[in-house]
Amino acid sequence: MSRTAHIFLFIGYVIVAAIVGLTFPGGVLNVEDNGAWLLAGMVFLVGLLLHEMIARRQNEMTALRRLLVLRRAYDGAHEELERTRDEVRRVYEAMESVGQDAAEGGRELQEVASEVKVLHDLVEELYSTGSGKPDHALPPLPKEVEIEDALDDTAVFGSPTTMAPVKLSETDMLDIMRDALRQNRVDLYLQPIVSLPQRKHRYFECFSAVRNAQGAVITPDRYIEIAKKSGLIKAIDNMLLFRCIQLVKKIQKHDYTTSFFCNVSPTTRADREFFQEFREFLERNEDLAPSIVFEFSQADIAAHPEEVIEDVERLNKMGYRFCMDQIVDLDFDAEALAELGFHFVKVEAGTLLPTEGRDDDEAADRIKGLKRRLDSAGVDLIVEKIETEQMLVELLDYNIDFGQGYLFGEPRLSQDPPSTPLTAGERP
Repeated sequence: MSRTAHIFLFIGYVIVAAIVGLTFPGGVLNVEDNGAWLLAGMVFLVGLLLHEMIARRQNEMTALRRLLVLRRAYDGAHEELERTRDEVRRVYEAMESVGQDAAEGGRELQEVASEVKVLHDLVEELYSTGSGKPDHALPPLPKEVEIEDALDDTAVFGSPTTMAPVKLSETDMLDIMRDALRQNRVDLYLQPIVSLPQRKHRYFECFSAVRNAQGAVITPDRYIEIAKKSGLIKAIDNMLLFRCIQLVKKIQKHDYTTSFFCNVSPTTRADREFFQEFREFLERNEDLAPSIVFEFSQADIAAHPEEVIEDVERLNKMGYRFCMDQIVDLDFDAEALAELGFHFVKVEAGTLLPTEGRDDDEAADRIKGLKRRLDSAGVDLIVEKIETEQMLVELLDYNIDFGQGYLFGEPRLSQDPPSTPLTAGERP
């Protein structure tokens, strides 16, 4: 009710009270003047009370309407806040998902960039020998399959079944190697390493071979010396190392448990610029560690102990394992090797077994002493170049851990990751 309405009503109450006071003295009730005016005052008071009651009721209704409006506004604001909160949560989740994708993409990009950098260095190394600029980029490994049967059936590494090699001049061989590096014809071959006496395939060793333009395979024993003299051996060895890494990255997509032995030649390790970059690449890819065993020759370790120890210690912290091969002196410190992360040593069968002019008992004592020291240090012995059943029978008397040689399988072309799942109770 407006202020004007209140004033008019108040004036109305006064008029009504005055009429009562003026009318009643000579009127119907026959009251005295004082009584009339008392009645008029009562009428005025009753009017004021009614007016107050009506005014309060109207104020309450107005307040109630305002409360209802406020309630609706509050409910609307609350619903809007909930919608906004849901939108913020969805945006946050989307941002988090994008962040994770970006992080994964960043890691993948970093890995690809690392591989490209290493591969670039290999190509630069090749063409620094003066063979000209590259005609083609090096393509990736061959297409993927999933089983060990993908290994090529052609034996090329000096097996008794290998055909007599064609004679090539040193110049022709050099041209073949350069062309093979340019055209991606440096192939990766794998030879199984088996547990004894079960003969189960447990690991594979990586070898390289080159092909000429007609597809003929040239094995390392035919090109290695020429490659060393020409300076191409560094590029070939580095390419083998890189190919081994590519293969390991492939097999991990299939959850295989196979590990690969990859030789780090003295030439590769002596190339400190390349090997440092390669080592940094391995450190950024620690997930490769369970699938790789790097081989260092005994002569290289003896000639450059400080450099080898530095490289091995850094990689060992990442979980990479090592094997000492090309052993000619069996009197080495097995405990020291084990502390550096060497889990294996590889000795040729001919170095262990008695030969013409050597005492059988002396050879047996040498093998037993070596095996005793290795077992004490927790290092496994791999005997390589086991060619016949007779050689194996003689070695089994000494509880050899693993064997490698043509008796168990020839090196064959790797078309894809071999599968060798572990069975219960076998050592990893």
